Amino acid sequence: MTDTGLVKKSVAVMGGFDEKELEKYSTFISAAVLQTQELIAENADENDVRIIQYAAALAYKAICCTAEMADGIASFTAGDVSLKQETDARGTAESALAFAREACRGFLKPEADAENSSFAFLGV
Repeated sequence: MTDTGLVKKSVAVMGGFDEKELEKYSTFISAAVLQTQELIAENADENDVRIIQYAAALAYKAICCTAEMADGIASFTAGDVSLKQETDARGTAESALAFAREACRGFLKPEADAENSSFAFLGV
């Protein structure tokens, strides 16, 4: 089983989260670890740093998607003052996940790669 504690540490670094925030996102982290377990090949080292990074990137993407929906307000204008949120946490999370997926490609089951492609042949 992939070490959830190592995944939590990696998520903390990705998002700059403290312990309290990590606890709030523990469900996302646990789900990402379970999803990763399903995707890795039987002969893979479950605690290889690349697999830890992959699970952390999955969790971080889920966290960013949820935070993006919860934030709601992306810009605000009052008179001459205008503020706009310029960060793209979801895009950053997707890039981190793509990088992590590529790094641990050799550890993943063949069907995991098909699951993440944008094309699927469903039959005739």
